Amino acid sequence: MKTSVFLLLGAAMLAGCTNAPISNLPSNVTLTKPQPHYGSKVQMVEAVTFERAGKVKQNPSTCVSLTVENSEVTLSDSAGSFVGPVTGTYYSRGSIRTVGGGSVLRYADIKSGVVIARGVTEYRSGPLIPLAQAVRYRLSVTPLEDKTVLQFKDIEQAQKSTGVVKNTGFGPLGSWIGAGTMAAYEAMKGQSDKVFDCLYADSLLDD
Repeated sequence: MKTSVFLLLGAAMLAGCTNAPISNLPSNVTLTKPQPHYGSKVQMVEAVTFERAGKVKQNPSTCVSLTVENSEVTLSDSAGSFVGPVTGTYYSRGSIRTVGGGSVLRYADIKSGVVIARGVTEYRSGPLIPLAQAVRYRLSVTPLEDKTVLQFKDIEQAQKSTGVVKNTGFGPLGSWIGAGTMAAYEAMKGQSDKVFDCLYADSLLDD
């Protein structure tokens, strides 16, 4: 029985690692040109763009500073663990490191309201046991007369802890089944909603 369960879990994991593209990507997702990836051609997520109608009420650089974080991300694994050949004792040897971090605002134009920032959003995703993930990006905010455009670019994703598999850290966000595309998309959508809600708020003061 246990063997069957492990085989089913292994099959599910392998099914999640296919390079087959996601068929229902949102229309606001822009993909790169096809590029080589483990013997096949795949497309990465180049940009994700969100819009909200109306003219902003609050200062864009203030709202980005209040709602976007660019904290360090802790990455870990236990790839160095092993079982002693004589005693059969399991020796846990892990690796922990922090990456990223720094200032959020990179550019802010007072006249146009255009803001460019670096940010990272952490979230959890997974079908059986939700795993801690992080997506980092360059965010641009462009206020126009009748709408505001938020665009995420230079998008990279990482799983914070990879267990016995070596944690290679952040890498480009793929667009195939098993790449975690939609979970990262939802994290960016949630981040864009925070920025939009601030920009269109009547007041930044707490009620």
